[in-house]
Amino acid sequence: MDAINQSSQGSSLGYTEPGLTRGRVVTAQGVGPPTGIEDKGYDTEEKRDLSPSNQSYQAAWEDADSPIQNSTFESFPANATVGNITIAPSDLGNFTEAGNSSHFNTSLPGNLVLTGNVTSIGFNQSQESNSTDSPDLTSSLLSELPHDGMKKSDLFLGFLPDDGAAGGTRQTMAQLNSAVGSKAAVYGWYAQAHSGVPFDGSQLLYVIDDVKACNCVFQPAVMPIGGWQGLTSEDNSQAVAIANVMKKFTDEGIPVWLRFAHEVNYYQTDGTYQGTAADFKAGWAAVSDAIKKIAPSVKMWWTPNVSSAEDYAQYEPDDMSTVDLVGIDYYPKKLTGSDFLDVMKDFHDKYAVDGRKFAIGETGLGWSGSLNDKVNWFNQICDAKASMPHFLSMAWFNFDKEYDYKLAGEPTLNQKFTSLIAT
Repeated sequence: MDAINQSSQGSSLGYTEPGLTRGRVVTAQGVGPPTGIEDKGYDTEEKRDLSPSNQSYQAAWEDADSPIQNSTFESFPANATVGNITIAPSDLGNFTEAGNSSHFNTSLPGNLVLTGNVTSIGFNQSQESNSTDSPDLTSSLLSELPHDGMKKSDLFLGFLPDDGAAGGTRQTMAQLNSAVGSKAAVYGWYAQAHSGVPFDGSQLLYVIDDVKACNCVFQPAVMPIGGWQGLTSEDNSQAVAIANVMKKFTDEGIPVWLRFAHEVNYYQTDGTYQGTAADFKAGWAAVSDAIKKIAPSVKMWWTPNVSSAEDYAQYEPDDMSTVDLVGIDYYPKKLTGSDFLDVMKDFHDKYAVDGRKFAIGETGLGWSGSLNDKVNWFNQICDAKASMPHFLSMAWFNFDKEYDYKLAGEPTLNQKFTSLIAT
């Protein structure tokens, strides 16, 4: 929502110039965060080469009453899930993690033993896994979300707090968390990168203390206003400036999912962004390259405005391997009961592949609806998780502008929201 001139399509522009921390990573000897992940204070280590020497896997159950005793699985084509860790055959090898387990001791080739805090291990021998997920990217994204963060229907939730620039009351995430009695998992905010003016990130740095206290994922939307100077392969100075600001957050241990040039397919029609889809693609490439070199733990998040499949395809980054997350900004003008899935599922199914996840960077109602209307839309979004398995998170646009988008921050709203996420 545009904080000064909001359109029906959504986004935030006009902050006055002044204008979380991390999820839990479960590590074990030989298995840790993805290779190359920036050290944010975790106990990190390089992922070892864990290639199996054979395909025979034996589960030696300690429970004498177990129907499975010393069973040998001659074929292990799919993944085994141990707690929150998924192990593929190619990941197995010299790994030992000792611990306490009252249920079973599972042994695998290469002296791999997993014991302790193991809740389940499953073998699928019937068919090859057809998942195209990248385990490294998936694990990294999931590890950054706070395990105790706000959720409904297994969907992580958060807000874009009102910045107060458009007539509403300035909010902090600390205030919202206190009001609803739950900790937001994600925190959205906006900043403008004006063409020809080096980006200093002051609008984002203005909230860094609130972000740190939130212990959540920071989701800044950086908007290239007025042109693409410094966002090309020939001149990447603005891209480097953006990456340097992101690094100030990751240096503080804050996970960052960067929405660069969000809603570009809309903002290039109203003059907020200049140029063409080709300019956006060049800008995206410049920023993603700078991020990779300067702040490699930052995730790049492509979020067009709601549109057609043809329009999305026109604005796809040229190298989709530079995209870590995808999503659509959407503010419906009416509700029919299946609006969210009707708009989102095809996009999710096409683009949330190869380890990429789907997340909503901002949403709300596109009209001055009632509290019940807001609740219905909120529930539609959360219920969609069951049909969209790669759907990770949603941030609600909690602004009071030309009409009231808020779902939290006032006594009546807080009570309703608290009961909403409790069910």
